[in-house]
Amino acid sequence: MSITGAAKAQRFELDNGTIGTKPHTPPAIEAECREIFETFDILLTTLGHPLFDPLIRARVVQSPVITPHDTCNPVASEDVEQEFYCRASGVNGRARYTEEGLVVFAGSYGRTEVSEAFLENGYYQKRQDLIDQGALKVEGSRVIYTRDTLYKSPSSSAAYLLGRSANGWFEWKNSVGVSLGAAMDRYGATEESVAE
Repeated sequence: MSITGAAKAQRFELDNGTIGTKPHTPPAIEAECREIFETFDILLTTLGHPLFDPLIRARVVQSPVITPHDTCNPVASEDVEQEFYCRASGVNGRARYTEEGLVVFAGSYGRTEVSEAFLENGYYQKRQDLIDQGALKVEGSRVIYTRDTLYKSPSSSAAYLLGRSANGWFEWKNSVGVSLGAAMDRYGATEESVAE
């Protein structure tokens, strides 16, 4: 259960990929094992290590779906308002801002070409570490995310895509062009305060 759950969540790189066989387990023992696993999950999450929680959770919202009994059924829905984009020449990043930080989606891509400021600020080595871990791969002039990746800072995620120093609160914008900083009310209601 633990290895399968951790692999599914994609929060950490697993050193042990061995998944044991599933011998016949009596239902009572299986229920006890599941209870121990759930307790372990709660304890880890409480201690700040949500090992088994996916980076992006499908939200359940009430949708006016008419049923024969005239009730509303909960329907899983993607929260489009939380989706942000980092776009420039050779860059197409897509992410969602969560309570833990910014999650850049697999398939987002940026430039391999980098600026002097990118090298000076240490971004190059950190991005290289992500390539070594398999979270990013290089294809020609692009660096591509192979899996959803969580960042505590939106600026580092924007820098890795753009290949230069960047203010992620300004570079990430929603579908109508409002910056992440403005959408999260980080800089107040206006974009001018970002430039100050």
